[in-house]
Amino acid sequence: MKRQRIQRILLLGIAICIALSCIGCIRFSRGKKTEIPIKKLAYDTKKKGEHIVYIKEGGEYEPYFVLTKKYYGKTLLMRYYVLDQPRAFNIYEGNGFHNAYYPNSLMDCFLSNDFFHTLSPKMQELILEMDIDITTEESIAAGPILETEKLRRKIFLLSAYEVDAPELELVAHEGIKLKYFADAPDGDIRIGHKKNGETTNYWLRSAHTWDDYTVTSVSGIEGIVGSVEVNGELAVRPIFCIEGDTPVYKKKISDMKTGYVIE
Repeated sequence: MKRQRIQRILLLGIAICIALSCIGCIRFSRGKKTEIPIKKLAYDTKKKGEHIVYIKEGGEYEPYFVLTKKYYGKTLLMRYYVLDQPRAFNIYEGNGFHNAYYPNSLMDCFLSNDFFHTLSPKMQELILEMDIDITTEESIAAGPILETEKLRRKIFLLSAYEVDAPELELVAHEGIKLKYFADAPDGDIRIGHKKNGETTNYWLRSAHTWDDYTVTSVSGIEGIVGSVEVNGELAVRPIFCIEGDTPVYKKKISDMKTGYVIE
């Protein structure tokens, strides 16, 4: 009897140890981050599925659409919603001042400074400097001559060519035509939205060289690409690139939402 009692105690102890071990494994597996490279979320990796990653701006998560993993070999992200505050592209000084030239415009300075510093220090490091195509100042002045040059920036805007705008004689081909926009030629996919669901016009970076103070934009109606004088106030939709192997993982964003994040 005594031996049987000892055996039962030993068996009970073993069972308890196994149970505790299983509980520990479950807790560990729940706490473990399952990471994937961000390029797997890119639209040109798969059309269907998740393409959104959440990035903190000013300490709050904001959704970004992973447009492509093939933007000059890097992964391109576009802010899903436009920024809350509309802005002028540049000051307007009149004909002859070439205010549609992107480098060091009010918009360029805002994106490279004020907006950039709303991102976390880690995110600022992850964002890559890219040599983007822009229309030369000489082309803006001359009109029919359309040439581009390279500009190194971390944060920038989409171009008319990248959003698959109809061919325009007065707008240069800047950058790479993006599959996400080319797959929906009716233009609706270009439309920008505020967080409340309202549609709105937003800036592109391409100069419209009919005048040297007009720049292309996307209309909130049917996603039409047109032109606006630089001192008009339109919404802003930043884009930037990171390495395709940057890890992202699922996290609870709010009580009602879970999504991939970069942290």
